[in-house]
Amino acid sequence: MNPSDEIKSKLDIVEVIREYIQLKPAGTNFQAVCPFHNEKSPSFVVSPEKQIWHCFGCNKGGDIFTFIMEKEGMTFVEALRLLAPKAGVVLQNSGFNGQNNSLKTRALDVLEAAARFYERLLAESSEAEDARNYLEKRGLTRAVIEEWQIGYSSLSWDDLLVFLKAQGFNEREIETAGLVSKGQGGNRYYNRFRGRIMFPICDGAGQIVAFTARQVPGHEDKMGKYINSPSGICYDKSKVLFALDKAKQAIREAGFAVIVEGQMDAITSHQFGFVNTVASSGTALTEEQLAQLNRFTDTIILALDADSAGQAAAERAGQIMGEADRRFVEREDRFGRLKSFIDPQKKYKHNVKVALVPGGKDPDEAIRQSVEKWQQALAEATSLAEFYFQRSLNGLDLSKLEDRKKVASRFLPLVARFDDLDKDYWLRRLAGAIDTDSKYLYEALNKAKVGVPARRPTESSVTEIAKPLNREELLSQNILALLLRFSAYIKYILDYVSPDQLVGGQYQALYKVLIVYYNEEQNRVAVALRNFVLDYNNFKLWLSARNLTEEAKTLDKLVILGERDYFTYSDVQADTDLKAMTADLRKNSLNVKRRQLSRLIAVEEANSNKQPEKINSLYKELAGLNEELRRLL
Repeated sequence: MNPSDEIKSKLDIVEVIREYIQLKPAGTNFQAVCPFHNEKSPSFVVSPEKQIWHCFGCNKGGDIFTFIMEKEGMTFVEALRLLAPKAGVVLQNSGFNGQNNSLKTRALDVLEAAARFYERLLAESSEAEDARNYLEKRGLTRAVIEEWQIGYSSLSWDDLLVFLKAQGFNEREIETAGLVSKGQGGNRYYNRFRGRIMFPICDGAGQIVAFTARQVPGHEDKMGKYINSPSGICYDKSKVLFALDKAKQAIREAGFAVIVEGQMDAITSHQFGFVNTVASSGTALTEEQLAQLNRFTDTIILALDADSAGQAAAERAGQIMGEADRRFVEREDRFGRLKSFIDPQKKYKHNVKVALVPGGKDPDEAIRQSVEKWQQALAEATSLAEFYFQRSLNGLDLSKLEDRKKVASRFLPLVARFDDLDKDYWLRRLAGAIDTDSKYLYEALNKAKVGVPARRPTESSVTEIAKPLNREELLSQNILALLLRFSAYIKYILDYVSPDQLVGGQYQALYKVLIVYYNEEQNRVAVALRNFVLDYNNFKLWLSARNLTEEAKTLDKLVILGERDYFTYSDVQADTDLKAMTADLRKNSLNVKRRQLSRLIAVEEANSNKQPEKINSLYKELAGLNEELRRLL
């Protein structure tokens, strides 16, 4: 079994997609609002039986790999790498070398190998003794160090480079991974990280994408306390939350996420049981990081450092959340009317709180001093709006007019981001604090709104909405969907429906290959026509072997449609509807032919060189169509 098939056999598509969007049961399937286009009613359907998905709004669809490729913007090999650990499948690098392997995939392999190299140095090298002592002093046990794959980079200029090249990686791949740099002359590579404690940074799927390198106390250099991997194709700091891969299940179970600033804050939190904790790895929470958390919860507690940078980070986080909560896109709906839609990736409303770190320390130190006080701090976390409000009052004398104005100028730009109900509450609260009439604050608020970011389209709005089907296309679609669910009726359909009677190129193409497949199966197993049952997996493999990609996509769409709309149908209902829809389709086809013949007769009769025999033949053909129509009525 090849790796992709093994992964699909071990993973449930419903559980994988659930990590990205909320799915709700719908008969034998699951449905959701599509994550790839703007819509209000759910048209995204997942079939657990067939392990496929399809959106009837934008026509995207496929299997577990195509969903990850669409959602994460990945190649197939990258999606394979992401899903393999979830399935417990070990990918052999040799099987993914060459043209089918992207530079990003190779760089990720480099990072994995480097992490193992750093881990071994920390555990075994005499040079790393001070690093080991520091980590022990910080309270990290051997088990914790191994769990987080913490390592050590030696003072050597090229030991990692030599090791990685011996593993089969070239200098370009190692440089792409952010582990080496070129010297001033530009002719020689050297290790980027030297003499530091190495913290691997993983993405949400658990793939190592970067490192944070910390100075070992007593071995300071001019590079600063922390050095991070450079941004590149593997790592974008704005899109990664440290420890999310380990925290996401706990976040879902707890119903909220705790955001701290540093890696040590997150590691200590996990060590002491606060597993629903992630780190922003800096002082600014980004909208991309927020979108990742929204897969698991809409409740967030900011527990950033008590210093001015941490407090500023809380304000920046609030601005980001306010913008995300308000983000809309304006575009045409399927009828060509310009409307405002909530962006499917930004349609959440967050419950954001701020936890005051006990004793004005960072979370790492606070937790080690008192787990109980940390629990209390989280339990007593105040709303982000309250945090802003109190911060606006800090250091001011409200008996002075000028200080009252300062409070208003600080707080009103933030109030402008609130919804109407919250806005009214906080304006009244502010009016009471500075002893003024709230109507003046409403007036001032309109001026503050100038600073609110304008609505703008986001990348998720790029996907086009599928054009609505006309009546005949819907009829063709439904006949095939019902037939695929009740394939024993294929002989009846073959007898009464020809491919040209179906409307829509995709439906005609699938019907033609279905006829061929049916005839091949009939000849192969010599079964009676009335006993034929279509096996979805065998038909899909048959299409794949003939490179009929578009027909396979149409098959998936119609199979899901059949499960969605006809899962409660009995054989009697299927028989009744198929016959009624087939009759409608045939009537439509006959009427089209009648109109064509009538136009042709009119042209012939208007011709100065009339051909009576040809005209009579056309009239006879028209009469035959009329008779056939009469029998259908």
